[in-house]
Amino acid sequence: MYPVYWFCCTLAFLLFDTLIKMIAFEYPLNEKTRSYLRFEFLFSQIQQSIAFTSESDSIAYFKGLFELIELSERCDIRHDLVKDLRLLAEQMDTWLNLEQADHDAVAQLILEVESLIKLVSATPKQLKFYKSSRFLTSLRQRFFIPSGSCNFDLPQFHFWLAGDLPERQKDALQWFSHFVSLEKALTLFLKIKRSQGVISQQTAKNGFYQDEVENCSFVIIRVAKSEQVYPMISGHKQRFSVRFMSADSENTHAATTDFEQICC
Repeated sequence: MYPVYWFCCTLAFLLFDTLIKMIAFEYPLNEKTRSYLRFEFLFSQIQQSIAFTSESDSIAYFKGLFELIELSERCDIRHDLVKDLRLLAEQMDTWLNLEQADHDAVAQLILEVESLIKLVSATPKQLKFYKSSRFLTSLRQRFFIPSGSCNFDLPQFHFWLAGDLPERQKDALQWFSHFVSLEKALTLFLKIKRSQGVISQQTAKNGFYQDEVENCSFVIIRVAKSEQVYPMISGHKQRFSVRFMSADSENTHAATTDFEQICC
């Protein structure tokens, strides 16, 4: 579970995926982790669209940004994330006593975590900037209406779309900047959690599998694409179950399926 081990595991996954195309499905086993993964999904959506290579990227960016603002208003993850980062820093502190650990890498990681703790702690709960921006407020009201971003509904948005690309990218970065510290902290925390996951090979007989877990925040199910199945996962902090469904037909249970399970 040390930095060198994380690199080796990541390299092994990449090599394995090159040989056998695997699809990963994640499922949170508590409400806190459910929020973490939702925030991570929106951060990813925004980062993928912020280059504005097409008009659809602009739609995806604002949709992701407004959903992120709404999620932040309903769910304040700062306290939980700071608490988890502190526990992580304490855990890494014990790694410095292990001979096989890369002490320089661990020390640098601890400094990064401590820096992110300070930044997240300083992030205001109420993001008043978004409410004070008339442009974003007008867009947000319309973006949650089907086809609400048409040019006759939002002429100011289409005027903005006609602007120079560098200026639009500058605006987008500025609007997202209020979430940057939170994104960095959450990304690092989930990256480490995934690297510490306990991996096992499992078999779902008649497409069904269940297991008991301990100290597991979320589970990752990796299945070969060639299996032509997808998992329906349900559970909580002590137990979860997986029912594999056939992708070839609707509402049909898959046959016996081999898969990889990672408890994080």
